[in-house]
Amino acid sequence: MKTLLYAITDSELLPDQMLFDGVRAALEGGCRLVQYRDKSSDKRRRIADAEHLLQLCREHDAKLIINDDIELAKTIQADGVHLGQDDGSPLRARDFLGNDFIIGVTCHASLTLAQQALADSANYIVFGRFFPSKTKPLAPPAPL
Repeated sequence: MKTLLYAITDSELLPDQMLFDGVRAALEGGCRLVQYRDKSSDKRRRIADAEHLLQLCREHDAKLIINDDIELAKTIQADGVHLGQDDGSPLRARDFLGNDFIIGVTCHASLTLAQQALADSANYIVFGRFFPSKTKPLAPPAPL
């Protein structure tokens, strides 16, 4: 089994140029999957940031996953989208994006949610959070 480092960005913790510098460092360190996570409402900046990150990923033979936003993923032709439980169904995302896009789904600590996500065409599932988190402090913990 091949292990991949999957980096998840946070535009509040790494604003502006720090975001790109941090992602570049992760890519140079061997990261091959980057998730762009930005909860702001500035659509133009999100598109520009995502396009810049996509370029960085392409330069390092890595893939860019967009958090929660299937329209942004399609607009910039990212490699995929990651959906939380309130972000729409994987089936809808698959219909909108097509078969070549990667679709991931957060399942918290639920095997039922995981089984449903996989049945609904998700390529991968995520469990967690397992440890205290600055980006998801209110998320219920999942047991190890």
